[in-house]
Formats: sequence, C-alpha cells, structure tokens
Amino acid sequence: MTKIPREGIPDIYQKSVVVDLDGTILRDVRHRFGEMTAKCVCRDCNSGWMNDLEEGVRPFLLPLILGTDEFVVILDRQMQSDLAAWAMKTIMMFSFTNPKEHHGVIPAADFAYLCRYRRLSTRRMIARAFHMPIRAYGTDEEVLFEWHLRKSVRPKGIVGFLRLGHFGIQVCSMRLPGDRRLNKFEEFPNAMPLWPPTERWVWPPEEKCDEGMMDAVIHGGHARPFGTSKKQ
Repeated sequence: MTKIPREGIPDIYQKSVVVDLDGTILRDVRHRFGEMTAKCVCRDCNSGWMNDLEEGVRPFLLPLILGTDEFVVILDRQMQSDLAAWAMKTIMMFSFTNPKEHHGVIPAADFAYLCRYRRLSTRRMIARAFHMPIRAYGTDEEVLFEWHLRKSVRPKGIVGFLRLGHFGIQVCSMRLPGDRRLNKFEEFPNAMPLWPPTERWVWPPEEKCDEGMMDAVIHGGHARPFGTSKKQ
C-alpha cells in the first residue's frame, strides 16, 4: 500500500496518469490527493517495514511536494536512504496498477533486496532528484502525481520515475555481475544526486527543471546516463 501524508495539502482531487513509452495513457484515475492505494502486499510487510519507510519520510516529504522557497529541507545520510528506498517502494507498488501484462517489469530480486535491507543497493542502484513543474499532461486538470517505469537494455535493468507535486525522483536498478558497480549519473541541469547518500543534502536547488528537461529525463536519452566500473 502507498499512502501519502495529507497534512497541510489542500482538500483537492487529482489526476493520476500512467503513460506508456509511446505516450499512450494506460490509466487515468481521478481521486483525492494522497489516497490512491495498491493492495498487493501481505499484512506483515504493509504494517511492518513498509510502514516504517512511510513514517521515515513523513517529517520532510510535504515540503518537498509543495516545492516552495519557504521551506529548506536538509537531510542526513539516513534520511536520504529512507527517501530513496521509499521512492523505490512507491514505484514498485504503483507498477501493480498497470495492466497485468506489465507487472513483471521489476525483477523479483529488487523486491527481495528492499524487503531484506530497507534501502537501495550501493553497488547496482542509483537515484537523483528534481524540482519539477506541475503540468496537465494532456488532461483537463493538473496532474500532481506521475510515475513511469521502463526497461534498460545496456546495462540490463529498470529505470523508474516518480513525481509528487514539485518533487521528482529517478531511480535506476541494474543487473550487474558481482565484480561490477553502477557509476553515478552524469551531470544534468537542475538534478541533485540522492543515492548513494552524501553527508548533507540541501533542498531545493536554485532552479526548477523546465518542460524540456522533464521530458528528457522521462522519455529521452537521459534515461540511462551511466555506465559501470570495477568494484573497488
């Protein structure tokens, strides 16, 4: 289950849109903000480690979503770890809102790793964050929630993207031999590395991404701006 804290968020409805790689809208749902759920996990996980991730990001998630200059969010390593893991968990849960033929995109090994360690792998997973615009995405209302999931061929794996209001996260998980590790993202305008964590993470960046940057991240060649190197 994924439930977003609603404290301080206006009592409004939103459109949640799932878009295929060719731009086709697979799912277009109107619901109260923060109240869409994906019931696909057992009770122990839902009320245990997954709930712990929800509670871990609750103190600072809302300022990230609202994206106003009035809030400065400073995260230590553990908070960054919780945020990256929460984003991966949320992408995983919403993958089950796709048609059934799309349910197997995320490997079982990724579900098992997150369940066991409650964090992303520092060897084969990376994440970065964006200050995003809110847009209608071809609908008659603003879309406050958006997510995308695609396969990566070289290296083999998945690239997930999640946007909540003004806050976006891209998470990549690759299948790599044990002697290889995933490199960090190449430089990209207005993006901030999130995983692996740093000593001090300060939000928001000076400028938001524009529409072109957003499309490049989600649909363009910047979906896999990374390589691999020998593990040290």
